[in-house]
Formats: sequence, structure tokens, C-alpha cells
Amino acid sequence: MKAFFSAVFGFGFGLFVEGFSRIIISFFHKQEFYFFGVESLPGFSWILIIYIVSFMATWLGVMLALSMADPNSKKAFYVISSLIVLWIIFETLASIKVVPTWYLMTFPITSLLGLFTAKYTYNLNKTHNATSGS
Repeated sequence: MKAFFSAVFGFGFGLFVEGFSRIIISFFHKQEFYFFGVESLPGFSWILIIYIVSFMATWLGVMLALSMADPNSKKAFYVISSLIVLWIIFETLASIKVVPTWYLMTFPITSLLGLFTAKYTYNLNKTHNATSGS
């Protein structure tokens, strides 16, 4: 149960960080707010910033989830992976007619890259801590 709730928290935290960054960009440029897509982004540099924010938010959310569910980190990883994949499917289906194809094909890579980078970082840190503790 701890693994499930930590995964849900990590997923929600990642969505919050990404959504909050979009709100800040929208308010800064006084544009209409969209939770996903590129409609509210003023230029290409902002699209790159959202890609970086998406990667970092996913990485941080997964790291939080795995750290909180420490003995059951494998279960938490499976749950948060499922949530992220379901969110990618939802986001793609919800914006398929509105968002450019290049964005639909590239944006999920940031979340998946953040997911697997966090898993790698967590395992590397766990291995390093185990070897330095002995």
C-alpha cells in the first residue's frame, strides 16, 4: 500500500511541477493557459524549456516515489510507470487534433526518459550506498 501511495504522490508531484511551470509561462506572457500542448507557449525556446521541465519533474517525482517506498521500490516503480504511460496515452488522445504531430511524437520521450533516468539514478545510488556502507 505504501508503494502505491508513494507512486501516486510522485506522479501527482510531477504533474504539479509541470503544470505550475506552464501557469508561470502563461501569466508571464499574458496568454491563454493550456495544461498540455504548445498552444500557450510563446516560442521555440519555451518549448525546449517545457521539455526540460517535463524531464526534471518526472525524474523528481519518480525519485520521490522510489525513495518513499524504499523497501518496495520495485512495486512503486511499476505503479508510477503505469500511471505515466496512462497519462501519456490520455494526453496524446486529448490533444491529437490540436497539437502538431512532431510534438505528440517527441514529448512522451521526456517523461519516459525521466522515468528510466530516475530508476537508473536510484539503483546507482542504492548500489553506491551499499558498497560504501560495508
